[in-house]
Amino acid sequence: MRKLSLFVLLLCALLCGCKHAGIDRSPRSTRSPGFVYVQDRQFMLDGKTWFPLTLNYKPIVATTNGTLRIIPAYYYQSPSLAHDFQHIADMGFNCVRICLDIIPEEKDFGALYHAIGQMTDTAELYQLKVMLLIKRPLEDNLIRYTEGLLQHLADKSNLWAYDFFNEPLYFDEAELRDKMEAYQIVCRWREMMDNYAPHQLFTIGFAEPIEVFEWDPTILPVDFVEVHTYHPLRVPSEMRWYSNNCIDRPWMVGETALPADNDSVSYEYQRQFLLQSYTLARQYHAAGYGWWEYHECPDGVNFEAQFTGLVNQNNEDKPAVLELPTLKDKTIPTDNYQVPSNYYNMLGYNNIILKGRVVESKSGQSIKDAVVRGWTKNWIGMNTYTDENGNFTLYSNDFNVHFEISAPGMNTIKFDRSNIQYHFADAEAEKKWTFETLPNRHLEYQSIDYKPFLETDSLTLDFNPTFFNQYKIEGEMGVVRISKLAN
Repeated sequence: MRKLSLFVLLLCALLCGCKHAGIDRSPRSTRSPGFVYVQDRQFMLDGKTWFPLTLNYKPIVATTNGTLRIIPAYYYQSPSLAHDFQHIADMGFNCVRICLDIIPEEKDFGALYHAIGQMTDTAELYQLKVMLLIKRPLEDNLIRYTEGLLQHLADKSNLWAYDFFNEPLYFDEAELRDKMEAYQIVCRWREMMDNYAPHQLFTIGFAEPIEVFEWDPTILPVDFVEVHTYHPLRVPSEMRWYSNNCIDRPWMVGETALPADNDSVSYEYQRQFLLQSYTLARQYHAAGYGWWEYHECPDGVNFEAQFTGLVNQNNEDKPAVLELPTLKDKTIPTDNYQVPSNYYNMLGYNNIILKGRVVESKSGQSIKDAVVRGWTKNWIGMNTYTDENGNFTLYSNDFNVHFEISAPGMNTIKFDRSNIQYHFADAEAEKKWTFETLPNRHLEYQSIDYKPFLETDSLTLDFNPTFFNQYKIEGEMGVVRISKLAN
């Protein structure tokens, strides 16, 4: 049924959602009094720049005396939405991103629409704008549900945006999604917004830059690009890539965080990370900033999921909260931001380097900011980008055997290692080499120490310029050709 529904959806998009067979990213016209709208790379409200400082929030559905209501997630230990929204506003936030994708669609759509409407009205009482993260409307029942939701809430000006899909990179059920297929899906979603919620904005929650392989943020006709970036070593690099390549509409940080339990990771590190990641976002021209999430989650699947909250399990605010009221008055220059020193070697891998060049297939023109992804045989992945001449150097601690490469507005190629030859710069080192002599071969990014970055209070990372160790294992991929998508 899913494949049939998706075929019908795509056929409708082809016939109705796009004006021609090529890529159309012209901005939607959404400029109504009291509603947030887009102008250049900024959000505007009543003629003034509006910067959403957003906290992510999880609700659940409950039925009391036959009445359906939206209430706080059980682990928030909260008496009501009003209590939490007042607290969030007092912290210094002006927006909440509410995760409706975790709640079931009730059989009575009307009752659920009414409850969601009441929730947005409650947020408005505390001067909080609302972004709703909804379940991706790909199947017929979710398409009908979403159309009704958009129509029911169309006149609520404090509901400023919808997020139609949380992190396609991780949660798209399709094993391989062609870029143009993703584009046609988003065309249909754009048409839904035009028909049922013409005054509000919509987006997708994009994860790391390898989203460009399938859900390419630079071609999708969303109103703005919302980015999720985690881990202090990755944040500077990923923010810069999005800032460089999402240039025709706003981009914002929708999720970032550093987990802190004040034991293995101190609250002080979390405080520093909030300040530094916010500063980076502003320096890289982000139009908004969001933190994951409101309250710690004791049942989270890992340390990150459990301890990113700004309120701990004793219902106490963590010290990072004290910084929030100061952010709106923080002056941050954006005209001369630095390139992170780890931009091309995000995690500081230093055993092996693989070099190559990416060009457009027909013209041979160099492709800047192409994303190059490598995986080891154990599927440990690492990324890099091409420079202004199309050249790249992929750093790793083990040999890469699988690859994927794409660039904004270009096709995606995926292949395994075939004729790539690695060699040693030092003949004596080659004689002594075994796999066991390579240090940190199985090191994942979660295990790399990021604390020096926080302690220096610096916007760049000072890696050893040698970049790779005494083995000096080098490889050459040669020229990789990718094609422009049809316009």
